[in-house]
Amino acid sequence: MVRWAELKDAHLIASLELRSAEYENRAQPFTLTESQFTSLWMDRLKSDEFKTMIAYGAKCVYGFLTFKKDIRLGKVLALYVDPPFMRLGVGKVLLETAFEMVKLKGGRFIEVDVERLNNGAITFYESLLFKKVSVKLDHLIVMRKEI
Repeated sequence: MVRWAELKDAHLIASLELRSAEYENRAQPFTLTESQFTSLWMDRLKSDEFKTMIAYGAKCVYGFLTFKKDIRLGKVLALYVDPPFMRLGVGKVLLETAFEMVKLKGGRFIEVDVERLNNGAITFYESLLFKKVSVKLDHLIVMRKEI
């Protein structure tokens, strides 16, 4: 199931992202503590600049997707799946939900930045027909899917 994230979810989101980060092959690793990262997510969840949805089950959060700014613009800031649930369709469900939301708001595409060395994510997005459109900051690939 998918729902909008609430302030009470900040710690779950932060710890999930930190657990998942080791799979990203980031150019620059995270330097924040879990507590600092939770504060960052609290600020994001309070802000009108971000809108986060989470995929969840009876006992845990499986993953989350965060839009940056207006949903209609289709800009995804973050998509993370908890490692035990990777390759089980969680990311696909989150993106399918995101596509529907962007479409309903009148948007034309979804765009995401992916670490250049994150082959798993690149393969995942390509399997969903995302195309590489540019490189940003020498280490991020911008991928886009038209709706």
